[in-house]
Amino acid sequence: MSLHHSEISIWADEIKDFPNFIPIKVWNMLQFFMVKGSRTLLGKENLIPIPDLKYCVFSPKEERYYHCKYRGYNVDTLYFYRKNLNFSGEDNAVEVLRRYVEDGNVTLLLRQSQFTDIELFLQRLWKSHLSGDGQIRYRDYINLLEQSLRLEDYKSYSQRLVGYKTVVNQFETRIKDIWDECYKSSIPTFSNINK
Repeated sequence: MSLHHSEISIWADEIKDFPNFIPIKVWNMLQFFMVKGSRTLLGKENLIPIPDLKYCVFSPKEERYYHCKYRGYNVDTLYFYRKNLNFSGEDNAVEVLRRYVEDGNVTLLLRQSQFTDIELFLQRLWKSHLSGDGQIRYRDYINLLEQSLRLEDYKSYSQRLVGYKTVVNQFETRIKDIWDECYKSSIPTFSNINK
């Protein structure tokens, strides 16, 4: 019912034992990022790691939730895991985190201010694309962000490939379909990050 400490780690028996945090289950690496400032354009250049982000990793073997601090990896490193000038293309810590997310064992631990910032962004994103007051569901936002990043990535690497326009059209159709679904399932402005 409380936090446990050792020389190298902090853990809890249950997520609720981490005080003053709002837990958000992680299913996509993009959940570690936010759109900076008051922007609403979903692109790689506008994404930054959520500042001072904490998360926990569930260990099924030990039935514990280990408290961790996000190390601030950028989108290329954590999401695309692609070699570039700032990243060698290999990092054991990143590989382990990606595996934990794939296994469904990671939960963000958001402070109230971080949670509120996400809610306000979801409202801004709604207003930038749809009429009236509302708030995009968090899951829809992550889906939009993922499709937008993949489209941007595809455009930057594949312009001369056969079928380029067809693939771009497929991405744009998927993005439009997500927006259409957002509009159909329009919800009043209230907390929906866990939806």
